[in-house]
Amino acid sequence: MRMPNRTVYLPDDLDEASRRLKLNLSHVVQQAIRDLAAERDPLDVEAEIEAASLRARALGIDWSDFSLAESRDGAQER
Repeated sequence: MRMPNRTVYLPDDLDEASRRLKLNLSHVVQQAIRDLAAERDPLDVEAEIEAASLRARALGIDWSDFSLAESRDGAQER
């Protein structure tokens, strides 16, 4: 399974809490997304994903791996 790397921004207090609790943020975010998706009609979720993809294409946004790596280099992220 491919697992793209995403950046999550946290305010200082949540960052500190997550570190003290030794949370695996990847797991927390994955579970939160699964829970939110399970609460909604799958057709509504699919329609929203498709609408967002159409908007991104219309704006010329490229979410390919190359574009992501290029953006990270520009932001000096790992």
